[in-house]
Amino acid sequence: MARSAIGLLLLVVLVPLPSIAASALGTRSSSPIDVMYVSEYFSQSAQKLSFYSWYGNAKLFHFRVPEDTILLRWLLQASRGKGPECTSMQITIHFRYGAPPVINPLGTHFPSNTTIHPSYNQTITVTAALQNSTFVNITNPAAGDWFIAAHLPEAAGKIEVKGFSSPCAYIFQPDMFVLRTIDVPVLEPDTPMQQTIVSPARPLHVKIFIPEYTTMLHFELRRCMVNVSMTCAVRVTLGSVTLPQSFQKMLNCTGRGRCSMTLDSPPWEKRLQITAESLSTTSASVSFEMIASFSACKPGSTSSFLSFYNSLNGSQSMLALGHNPKPASPGEMGNATQPEGASAQNASTQGSSCLHNQPVIREDLDVVSVRFRVINEPSVPVQSEFPTLLLFNLNTGVDSGGTLMLNLLLNKVK
Repeated sequence: MARSAIGLLLLVVLVPLPSIAASALGTRSSSPIDVMYVSEYFSQSAQKLSFYSWYGNAKLFHFRVPEDTILLRWLLQASRGKGPECTSMQITIHFRYGAPPVINPLGTHFPSNTTIHPSYNQTITVTAALQNSTFVNITNPAAGDWFIAAHLPEAAGKIEVKGFSSPCAYIFQPDMFVLRTIDVPVLEPDTPMQQTIVSPARPLHVKIFIPEYTTMLHFELRRCMVNVSMTCAVRVTLGSVTLPQSFQKMLNCTGRGRCSMTLDSPPWEKRLQITAESLSTTSASVSFEMIASFSACKPGSTSSFLSFYNSLNGSQSMLALGHNPKPASPGEMGNATQPEGASAQNASTQGSSCLHNQPVIREDLDVVSVRFRVINEPSVPVQSEFPTLLLFNLNTGVDSGGTLMLNLLLNKVK
């Protein structure tokens, strides 16, 4: 797995947003109106763009969006030189969360059996020597690494003699403005939380931590009231916005009854954003109760270090002799895990496992590359009754923005 190292200049400005947070910078109280916001500004150096002939021509920019950000605004600034060789030009900007964008300006074909998610892109036309500015806004963005790639159109392929002509300089600079909330309420699992939306213009923001091995999040909103007598209408959003694809889930709740939804396979060890908005046409406050619970599939037994070491040593010895290790049987492979939660307890009583955990070794080859090896490789048995889990540890800071190459050979055994 290759890692990319990108320089980043951060300029942080802590100021309140006047239109929203001016009244919220006073003394903290238990009032639902008392919400505090902080705005921050991140700037990067301007870069000279190149005409596109391969991925190396694209300029790559890396930003980190803070936790609890409710508004992200990119300021995209482009300019050109003043000489007669400078003409109107289109600059293409690609955005992606979690990794550098996958772009294909030349329309080339990817190898077969390759899954590609095209990046979200924006085009800026530079028509004059003056600076051109464009804003891109994202509400409730995912916290973490965001990448921007920018380039000029495809290279014309002309041959120019050095010294007889001077190419026009096209400059691009992205800056990022974020607005985040302070002291966001934390929803604890299986613990009801009473909340109030003071007005339709002031959405409620809550977060919940997703533990490891969580398979499903169940969210419920109940006892919703507007001024005690009116019927309430609330829109609940689980998750954050990511590009090019968004994995948010929305639910419209009306009336006074219970309103619930589930989110399968939520991101582990992350804080999931929950946003509640009032759909009322009046300025009346809306009060309700929210509760969340998890269904999990955790290891049911622990293996000793000695057994793990013996398995690893045996696997390496067989590989050194040129023999493929014998595939483990379902009872031998990894740790059989048992389900947790209300729905999972029934499966546990039946003596069934919800998954098998196959041990994986992380081997750092050097500073910029890492290799993962599976115990008892290369064969990993997979049963139809339950999935096999292989965990790839990519939580180190240098892993962000790298490329994960997975070679998978499927072989059906009757």
